[in-house]
Amino acid sequence: MSSELKRKTSLGDRTRGPASLLTSDVWERFFQGDRLACARLITAVENHPRLVPIIRDRLIPRQKGGVRIGITGPPGVGKSTVTAALARRTIAGGQSVGVIAVDPSSPFSGGAFLGDRIRMQGLGGETRLFIRSQASRNGHGGLSPATPYAADVLDAFGMDRIFIETVGVGQAELDVLTCADLILLVLQPGAGDIIQTLKAGILEIADIILVNKADLPGADLLLDSLKFLFEIGFPKTAKPLPSVLTASALQEKGLDEVQAEMERRIRGLVESGELREKKRQRLERDIQSAIRDDLWERFSTLTNARDEIRAVAGRVLENRQSPYPYLRRTCSRVRITYAKEGATRDDSEKKKVGRRVPKGRAAGR
Repeated sequence: MSSELKRKTSLGDRTRGPASLLTSDVWERFFQGDRLACARLITAVENHPRLVPIIRDRLIPRQKGGVRIGITGPPGVGKSTVTAALARRTIAGGQSVGVIAVDPSSPFSGGAFLGDRIRMQGLGGETRLFIRSQASRNGHGGLSPATPYAADVLDAFGMDRIFIETVGVGQAELDVLTCADLILLVLQPGAGDIIQTLKAGILEIADIILVNKADLPGADLLLDSLKFLFEIGFPKTAKPLPSVLTASALQEKGLDEVQAEMERRIRGLVESGELREKKRQRLERDIQSAIRDDLWERFSTLTNARDEIRAVAGRVLENRQSPYPYLRRTCSRVRITYAKEGATRDDSEKKKVGRRVPKGRAAGR
């Protein structure tokens, strides 16, 4: 058997199930900088959600603190071209770069074309770059459900900058806000009703607004409209107003200024402590979400809640009733206790989180 074949075999055989993706050899190679092992871990978090806690348990202590930069905007504004140009400049500045490019999934087949990867072919062969294309799957906020976990993998892999390119978004797809440390919003002139562009939501999350394709007619009108919006009452928050820049990514014009502004903003986040606070908030949300998922899993296992809720929803719809009597009745039968650290095992058994004993059922069920 050739050394390359041995290497691929040691990285897991899919026919042996999800556990084969997490062999000790995969972890060893990953922490040594093996790109195939990195890809395998991203595949695991994408395809096997139950492995995510196990993987993140190993990854989070080894993360290097890479800055996550969300690149978002409506369809067709040139996000991929901008991402590729900024990645190239970041690498030239001596930093390693990870790119997660999310493409929309078909609502019929579930597949995705992954065309963003095609637009980044010019970056191929760069050892300090790792590109991963993702289908949005069931994500509805511009990202894939696995995008934050793929960013965790790239952070632990040592990427200094992690670009997260969303699918084309509208006014309210804001998942990138909770996934990234810095948001670059890409717009273009001549994209329709200017009032639609100026609606609140997507503009409010931006740290930098880039008017791409600025050589097209209408660029000055878009810039004037943005300036007008800021003057008449952009939402008053502690966050500074976004920088507004122009460029033509296809012609490689204006991107040096965008790169410089991006790095200036990152330095400000680091020096002010805001970058650390953003990462703390992200972990806080992750912890809360994990607790909710665990409690729901225990509750649904103990009570067969999934089938019961499905049946109740059918009756409510059929009889045009309110679901809240069922909700109040169910929640009133739940008792949650909390075993403090240091409690004995017997105490813990008596105080299981989410323990519920429905009327008429044996406690041991």
